[in-house]
Amino acid sequence: MRVYLIRHSEPTYQQITAAGLTGFGRELGGLTDRGIMLAQQCAQQPLFAQVQLILSSPYTRALQTALEIVRFNDIPLKVELGLHEWLPDDTGSRTDTDEQAATAYKLYRQHAGKRSTASPLPYESAAEMKARVLATLNKYAASYDYIACVTHGEVMRQFGDQKDVGYCGVRVITID
Repeated sequence: MRVYLIRHSEPTYQQITAAGLTGFGRELGGLTDRGIMLAQQCAQQPLFAQVQLILSSPYTRALQTALEIVRFNDIPLKVELGLHEWLPDDTGSRTDTDEQAATAYKLYRQHAGKRSTASPLPYESAAEMKARVLATLNKYAASYDYIACVTHGEVMRQFGDQKDVGYCGVRVITID
């Protein structure tokens, strides 16, 4: 199965910051006006002529990007929890502050995506993230030839050269 990984479009966190949300609340940020425009441009790509299904991370910025793609293409959409962004706190409670999340990401990057048992923060390792995403995608491999997945930059880094992908950027992978 060919998978088009698509990074969500440009987000805004103004409302989230004004509301004082932290932890998982930070994931409720939608797109900027420019982000909506970028998603609409992404939706015009010829690759969508082949796509049989669009999967999306449940985070608002990914869902809003997927919505713009679906508006221009007659393709079914499914939300998949396993396509969410890297977790700075993989305990499931995600009560971290923005500063703790930034520290966790700094540790994650310093240790090349690995987390030792001595780590002061319980962030998700790169291997755990990649396994989570592959488990999600593998559910579709027997039924589809081409799917698109609207997901996140750090997720996409696990499937390629580790370079950042721009908003609405596409990375193609194959799932056997």
